Amino acid sequence: MSAKKILIAAETPVLPIDRGNRKRIWNLMKLLEQNGCDIDFLYLDTYDDADIKETREWIGEDHFYSIKNKKRSFPVFIKRKIRKVMEILHCQIAFKYFSLDERVSPELDNDLKKFFSEHHYDQVWVVCIYNSRVFISVPKGTVKVLETQNVSCVKRKEYEAVGYRNYEFALKKETEAEGLSRADAVIAIQNEEEEFFKSILPDSVKTLTIGENMPVHEPHVSPSKMVLFLGSTYVINKDGLMNFVENVLPILKKKCPEAEVVIAGSICKTIPDSPDYRKMGWVDDLDEIYREARVVINPVRHGAGLNIKMVEALSQAKPIVSVKKGMRGLKGCGASVTDDPEKFAEEITAVIRDDEKAMSMSKRAVEFMNEYEESNSRALKELLEMTV
Repeated sequence: MSAKKILIAAETPVLPIDRGNRKRIWNLMKLLEQNGCDIDFLYLDTYDDADIKETREWIGEDHFYSIKNKKRSFPVFIKRKIRKVMEILHCQIAFKYFSLDERVSPELDNDLKKFFSEHHYDQVWVVCIYNSRVFISVPKGTVKVLETQNVSCVKRKEYEAVGYRNYEFALKKETEAEGLSRADAVIAIQNEEEEFFKSILPDSVKTLTIGENMPVHEPHVSPSKMVLFLGSTYVINKDGLMNFVENVLPILKKKCPEAEVVIAGSICKTIPDSPDYRKMGWVDDLDEIYREARVVINPVRHGAGLNIKMVEALSQAKPIVSVKKGMRGLKGCGASVTDDPEKFAEEITAVIRDDEKAMSMSKRAVEFMNEYEESNSRALKELLEMTV
């Protein structure tokens, strides 16, 4: 297979990697590089507070492009103002759902046509269904690939479950199908979402799963008693963590007083100090903290897509104790999964006190990740061979 010229279009900077969506884009770009692809990055300049400098330097001036995407039509401007008032008042009279091209500038089509008249690609990958308007301007003969990151039409329910009423995360199922149908191929981040996409798409749109490929470590057991949660300021992360602190941690302290709960990542900015856990804040060396951790926990009860932090923990050969929702798309990875607070604490205790159990879970994590990454690589090669 000859080297492919790929354009990735996204409204999200890749660096710093402080959020799951940025980690996802970074991982996909690395995977494409490993397959010999020549990659350009088109930044859809949408947000006033975005800092793109680090991303531009990493990608390189010869491969980085930017198009303004900040203007909105007057009807969209009014709709967004009304929606913002409804969010504040917790009122759902109108505009509960996002329209497909609501985040697109009226000038974007013309700017993209000019861009594609000067730059030519084998495939154009667009990140997020809200940016699928880009495909309208892609020349015929170019494969159009949509990197979904998650199922958008379930987001409203997931966010409202934790009291977050930002309706910009909400699409109707038929609107999502319309956006997906603009692509020739749709990438799901996990198998369950692939099946959902297939159920709403025509057979002419290829749908396949490409998860997260990361370096896989050797099986090992840390001698520490560290119980690690690593996460961002994402509202759903905070909901899950505080539920753990309130309902599981008191039980864990009684069953396993030697356990040391450590919270790492930017989520530390959003949670109170407590003698019951240690906050580490932002961690530069993830390998080091994972090596030290005895067990990684995931108490996050809501969400869509794939929990990339769990893939990361598995690649680090860590035993995991998680709620059921937290391991979506990772069936068979060897994690202990339960939604019951008592059992959650019991499973953590067992991993801390039983070296044999901890090593068994570590070995299964490595086996799973090797199988998982082989599957991802096969799917990517199939996608890169696609023509239209």
